[in-house]
Amino acid sequence: MDINNQIIDWNSPDILMQIANHIKNPLRSILEASSKIVGQKRGQDTTDVALQNHSTEIIISNTKELSKLINEVVKAAQSKSVNVADKEVPTIFKIYQSNTTVQSKCKVTIDASHISKSDHSWLFNFENLVFKQIKNGQMNLYDLSFALAISERQLHRKIKNLVGLTPNKYIRVLRLYKAKQLIDQYIYDTISEVSYEIGYFDTHYFSKLFYQQYGTSPKELLASKRLIE
Repeated sequence: MDINNQIIDWNSPDILMQIANHIKNPLRSILEASSKIVGQKRGQDTTDVALQNHSTEIIISNTKELSKLINEVVKAAQSKSVNVADKEVPTIFKIYQSNTTVQSKCKVTIDASHISKSDHSWLFNFENLVFKQIKNGQMNLYDLSFALAISERQLHRKIKNLVGLTPNKYIRVLRLYKAKQLIDQYIYDTISEVSYEIGYFDTHYFSKLFYQQYGTSPKELLASKRLIE
C-alpha cells in the first residue's frame, strides 16, 4: 500500500468507511506476514531466513503506511475542528471589539473568554437566524424564539445577560453590520438597494442609524468605493 497514491475525500459523508478500507489491506498484509513468521519459527527445521526477512519487511513497511494514514486522519480532524471553531464565532464579538459606539450601547462588557462554548453556539445560531431573515423588515421575535426552542421572555433575558442588548437592538446592530459589508464589498450601486437588502425600506432612517453606528453616512462610504473602483 502506498498512502501517497490513496485518495480520501475528507468532506465525504462516508469518510469513516473510506478510512476503514484504507486500513484493511495493510493490516491484512501485516497479519499474513506475522503468521508466516510464526509458522517458520514453529518448524525450525524448514526455516527459510529469506522468507522471514521478507515477511518482516512487509510488516515494517505496512506499519509505516498505517502510521502515515493515522497522522493524516489526525491532521484532518484538527483542521476541521479549527474551521468549525472559526465559523462559530458570533459576529457580535467582532463588532464589539472594533466599534466603540456598539460598546457604549451594550450594558455589559462582552468578553468571549467569559462566555461558555454552549452560549457561543447559541449566539451563533441566533445570528444565523437573523441573517437568513435579514430582508424581513418586521422580524418576528416569537418566531426566532420558537426556532431556538425558548420563550420570548427567555430570549430577552439570555441576550441581555450575554451581550447587554435587547433582541431588537442586537438585530439592528447585525443589520447595520451587514449593510457595511455590502458597501465595503461594493455589492450594490445605490443606498436604497443596500437598505432594502437588510430590511430597511426607509432609506433616510437607515442612513441615520448607519451614521450612529459607524460615524459616517452610507452615502459617503459608497461614494468612496466608487472612486476606488
